[in-house]
Amino acid sequence: DWEAMEDHDVNDDEEENTNVWMQSDEPWDNWGEAQQQKQTAMKDDDGGLRSKVEFSHSADAFLFDDDEVNEEDIAQMEQDTLARLSKISLQSPRLDRAQSSPNAKAYFQREPDAMEGYDRMWVSAIDNACFKNLVGLFSNYGVEFADNFGDWKDGSMEDSTTATIEDIASYKARSVYNITGLPCIAGRTSFEIEPVPDLNTEATQAATAAGRSAIPNSNPRVSSGYQFNDIGMHVDYICDALRPISEPERVTRFRTCLCFYDGEMELFDYGILDCDLIFANSMRTFIPMSQAINEMMQKLTLTFGLEYQQWLKTRVEEGMTGGIIGTASVKLRDRVLKEGKVLPNDIVDVSAFMDSKVDVNLMDDCAKELASRFMKEKPSKILTVATTGLVIALPMAKYLQVPVVYARKERSVVMADTFKAGYSSKTVGKNRELLVAKAHLEEDDRVLIVDDFLSSGASQEALLRMVAESGGTSVGVGVLLEKVYDSGRQFLSGFDVPIHSLCRIASVKDGVIQLLEEEGFDRMQKSKR
Repeated sequence: DWEAMEDHDVNDDEEENTNVWMQSDEPWDNWGEAQQQKQTAMKDDDGGLRSKVEFSHSADAFLFDDDEVNEEDIAQMEQDTLARLSKISLQSPRLDRAQSSPNAKAYFQREPDAMEGYDRMWVSAIDNACFKNLVGLFSNYGVEFADNFGDWKDGSMEDSTTATIEDIASYKARSVYNITGLPCIAGRTSFEIEPVPDLNTEATQAATAAGRSAIPNSNPRVSSGYQFNDIGMHVDYICDALRPISEPERVTRFRTCLCFYDGEMELFDYGILDCDLIFANSMRTFIPMSQAINEMMQKLTLTFGLEYQQWLKTRVEEGMTGGIIGTASVKLRDRVLKEGKVLPNDIVDVSAFMDSKVDVNLMDDCAKELASRFMKEKPSKILTVATTGLVIALPMAKYLQVPVVYARKERSVVMADTFKAGYSSKTVGKNRELLVAKAHLEEDDRVLIVDDFLSSGASQEALLRMVAESGGTSVGVGVLLEKVYDSGRQFLSGFDVPIHSLCRIASVKDGVIQLLEEEGFDRMQKSKR
């Protein structure tokens, strides 16, 4: 009844009437004609809304084993989800206004503010009071939020009684995505009060021994448990009513569910707070919400390869290099496009200049540029894999003035005591092993991992594990070529080390090598003209 009173207050009609004059005061309604014309070229051919952020499908392969994915099961789960969501009738007046506004499409399709360090545009549907927390955390990872739709109201009693917080969060995220075309983070918080058990049962004695509340009270309204799938004044009402006639240690639980949806992938994360009744009130919602936001941020960082304050690193590099990409990177890109070949299994063959035949001048130029990016990390050793990694590791060691340690794929007669780590790759096969003599890695070493290719990240991960086993510190990973579509960077993100590559391959579809345009490349081309 309390929830119904909140969602269908007698003053709702009056509030709607008073808000009529405000309907043209939404941020998208102030999006002028000039901005719309600027964004026209970014629209899809069908005129619909689409996120300008390109999400890599390779993240799915990283998170899930393809052999374990059953397409029929996934389709059935999606059908079941849609069937449950069709029973929900939540409403957001602001989202309805966005759907009917002619300016909303251009507003949500705008580019993120690069001057402020943003490179992705998302949207949210969480409580307005928690929005600043979400923005503050994700802004460090280059995510700008176009807006927050926090004015949701239950359309029926079923929304507040039978629907789960997972389904409601999913419903909100999907609804906002369908209108804005932007990836959405939506949330819902539930509140529970534990029932008071009967004092005459063994369960009660066990609960009492465990410190849980159990007081004699014959009134079922006092002894019963309560559960709400939304937070509002009804939480404060029932806490105030039960507090004088319940044990102070009677347990309440706030549980927040966050849902991320981008049209292709749906992720959930949670925050939970167990709180004694004497301290419980609706303000405690901030605690599980903050926990859920942190957990979701970590999951999305791993999924999309988000980097902490990448904009700041970019500004520092621009200050050191003048914002222009190095000439060695341009030379390497040209050679890859002209002489690189795509073999079966998406293997990129660059043996014409950096494998079985080595262009030493090109490798020296690349080593100088790559070494400059790791100067500030102050490495004491370079660790690579024999023999392919030596073509770049040796000249880099000359510029960094550090020794090179290389891992062998087979044990040598002079290697008595070794660190070893298993790995697999498309070029060498599965169940391979790397070996490094223990005498060559020490606890006080600052080790830079260097290799020719970053593909799945398996070999670099094996080297990082051996450094960790030795007690040393890994300071970065530097490679000549990176296959962006293989998610190696995401695979190594858990080690929290900087990763730099001189040339990033975006795709080898249909046997054609397509490179990812690096930041600053266009400016360099203009400066040449």
